[in-house]
Amino acid sequence: MSANKPDKPKQVSWFSGCGGRVGVVVSQTGEYAYIGMALRHDEDADVEHILKHGARFPLEAALLLPVSKNYSVYEEAGEN
Repeated sequence: MSANKPDKPKQVSWFSGCGGRVGVVVSQTGEYAYIGMALRHDEDADVEHILKHGARFPLEAALLLPVSKNYSVYEEAGEN
């Protein structure tokens, strides 16, 4: 499995799917969002995993989804 370019999350949308939660992650930069299953027991770890290994998802469609969590640049830098 190839990995996507490393990036920071901008927002995530979570949905209940058959067998678990599905996340659609929009990154801070790039032309695509990424979709994948929540495999860990930590939401932020799931978001990182989806950004690295998720399937590409059309950015325009991802921006229309309800946002479950927004990430700020300050959160990612650890400057809460």
